[in-house]
Order: sequence, then C-alpha cells, then structure tokens
Amino acid sequence: MSMITGTSKKIVTVFVHLLAWALFGYTLIFYHPLTWNVKLPNVFWAKQTAQLCILVILFYVNTFYFVPEYLLKNKLLPFSIVVVVSVLLALYAIYNFDTLLHVSEQMEKVMGRRKPPGRRGFLDGFLLMTVLLVLGISTSLAVIQRWQRDALLREDMEKQQIRSELSFLKAQINPHFFFNTLNNIYALSFTDVTLSRDALLKLSRMMRYLLYETQSDKAVLNNEISFLKDYIELMKLRLHGSTEVIFHEPKLLKDYMIAPMMLLPFIENAFKHGISAFQQTSILIEIEVEKDVLQLRVQNNVFNEKNALAMDSGGIGLSNTKRRLDLLYSGKHKLTIEDNKAENNFYIELQIDMS
Repeated sequence: MSMITGTSKKIVTVFVHLLAWALFGYTLIFYHPLTWNVKLPNVFWAKQTAQLCILVILFYVNTFYFVPEYLLKNKLLPFSIVVVVSVLLALYAIYNFDTLLHVSEQMEKVMGRRKPPGRRGFLDGFLLMTVLLVLGISTSLAVIQRWQRDALLREDMEKQQIRSELSFLKAQINPHFFFNTLNNIYALSFTDVTLSRDALLKLSRMMRYLLYETQSDKAVLNNEISFLKDYIELMKLRLHGSTEVIFHEPKLLKDYMIAPMMLLPFIENAFKHGISAFQQTSILIEIEVEKDVLQLRVQNNVFNEKNALAMDSGGIGLSNTKRRLDLLYSGKHKLTIEDNKAENNFYIELQIDMS
C-alpha cells in the first residue's frame, strides 16, 4: 500500500509540473507572438521552444543543486555567483541559437518594415526578467520544501519522544504499584474474600488498559477515567484510616479522546505526598467536562513523613508531564499549580481543550 501511495504521489507530482510548465510556456513564451496576426517562420518557434527548455533546465538545476548546495548552507556569495553566471549563460545560449538559425533576419522578412517587438540583442530585457522569474520561483519552492521536510522531521521526532515518555511512564507505574497491590490483595484474601476478588478485578482491568488501550496516541476518555477510578480504589486499600479520599467523576455527554495516562501523574502525586500516618488529611480529586473543556482539580496536604504509606518510588513526575502536555496539547491546555507552604496545601488545576 505504501509503495502504491508513493508511486501515485510521484505521478501526481510529474503531472503537476508538466501542467505548470505548459501554462507557463504558453503564457510567457508562445501566447504573445500568436497575437501578431502573421505567419511566423518555423525557426522562430524552434527558438521559443529552445528558450523554454533552457528555462526548465535552469529551474531544476537551481532547485536541486544551487539552492541545497549553496543557499541552504549559508554560502551566499557562491550562490550569487553561480546564479549570475547561469543567467548570463542562459541569455548567451538563446542569443547564439537565434544567430545560428538566422531567426532575426527571417523575422524581419515576415514583419516587413515593422521590427518584431522586444530587443534582439544579447541582453534582451524581457528574456532577462523571465529568467529571473524562473530562478526566483525555483529558489522559493526549494526553500519551502526544505522547511516542510524539516518541520515533518521535527514533528516525527517529537512523536517518537512522546511514545518514549509514555512507555517510560508505563514502565515506572507497573512494577512497584502492581507488586504492592498484589500483596494487599493477598492479605485481603484471608480477611475479606469478596473485597479481594473485587480488587483483583480492578487490577486486571488496569493491566488490560495498560497493555492494549495505551498503544495508540489517543484513548477514550471514559476508559481513562475508569482506569483512574480503579487506581484510586486500589490505593485506598493501602491507606490509613486518617486519610479521606474524595473523588468526583464527570458525567460525559459524548465520547472524547485524550492522550493515554495524561491525568494519572497528578493523582499519583497527591497520594505520594498527601498522606500521613499520624494526622487527619484528605485528598480531593475532581474531573469534569464543560463545553468540550476537561478540568482536573487535585488538592491535598503535603507531608514529609518517611514511609507513611511505603509509597512506590518512581513515577513520571510533574516536570515530564508538563513536557507531554506541551508536546500533545500545545496552545490547548492550561496548568495551574499552587504550593501553599504556609498552609501546607498543594493544589493543581489542569484544563485541556478536547474539541
């Protein structure tokens, strides 16, 4: 399929170039002489055809050699020299063609006492402007194509980086979290079989989501929220009774797509820093969607107690999450982070335009 697509693009490109040259040649080289209302000699049309061929050669030599080898490598002086030399050689070649075929003499016979329009000397003003126009167009197209290639390359590199960061996120979340959760479920199986089965079901759903639904660039928002709910419920199994977790989920009126695991680091951060083994605390997590704008609000206290919950090390961290937001939602997100050390309170609000 890719070979067919590539071949089709080449055919379309060749067709467009042929059409453009046919239009250019007819408009600037053949149309005006046709309005003279006289029968022009064949050598004149041969000269006009040769002139068009020289312009075509100059166009592609400039596009594929002069511009890439000189201009795009900041060799401005050599580029200026080869352009000037090319213009002079083109004018000289066309003038010699005129001389060898005696085009001017035959044109004078056809036109009578009237001289054919334009100068017939070496520096033909109209021909000079035409050559410069062709060089200007070819230079512009070559520069634009290079910019487009560079932009596509940067975009591809950014996508590769996003995939790498997502893989890094999944790799860090999986080991410690799942290992400790399995230990909790094992302990529950001796005291509450029903709760342990429910926890095991949540864990399996999370693993299925990580393995299959995060492979593409976008995930269904409803599935992402279900993943977060399971994560929060499993984290509750490891909390002390002094910590209260409040979670408000949105009521979605339609399906939305979101970058997978974009919201989890903010919630993970709240569990990592917002729990205490000795003090009463709460973690507030709110997600809502209004007018195609997703809003995530996370509020928690900050504690520096060691081993308060034996939290897992790792996690992608807020700095890397900001990087993912900048790459995936450039100009379409707003992140507010408030760290109130006086009141020992940490607040995050994230808005993402889902339209």
